Amino acid sequence: GHPPPSPWSSQRRLRVNIPERKLTKKVSRSSGPGGQSVNVSDTRVQLSFQLDKADWIPRDIREAMKTLHVNRISKTGEFSVVCQVASSQQDNCKMALNMIQEKIAEAEKVVEDQQFEKSKIDHKEWIIEKMKREDPERYEKKVEAVKDMKKRTKERSRSKKVSMY
Repeated sequence: GHPPPSPWSSQRRLRVNIPERKLTKKVSRSSGPGGQSVNVSDTRVQLSFQLDKADWIPRDIREAMKTLHVNRISKTGEFSVVCQVASSQQDNCKMALNMIQEKIAEAEKVVEDQQFEKSKIDHKEWIIEKMKREDPERYEKKVEAVKDMKKRTKERSRSKKVSMY
């Protein structure tokens, strides 16, 4: 038997699922308005974990999180989110988990974009290499043409400066 699919899997493919038992959960009384009831129960939830030890997040994504969410990481390297919008601890906890998921997803996207950019560059180089191999004359012409273009642009900008006076 397979476990039922989680409700998150439909949104986007997340490579990371958060092991809740590995998170440090701190509950406290919510600050801010909310009448008499809010300060009686510990509804504010903070979830945190050591980013470097979080082996359930791929390394490249953790690296991206360090720059992307630098303001969420403490001096000791702890990544944390806080949620206190809901009036029950359970809801705040769920929302805090979602926040972590979102932060990881943001970093995932950055890593994917970087990989995409890298593969685009590789592709361009590959085309040039291919041309070098298969049609060296055409490649030489292209290089010359590019040099020529650069030279002309330089001359054009030079002549502009002259004509101003």
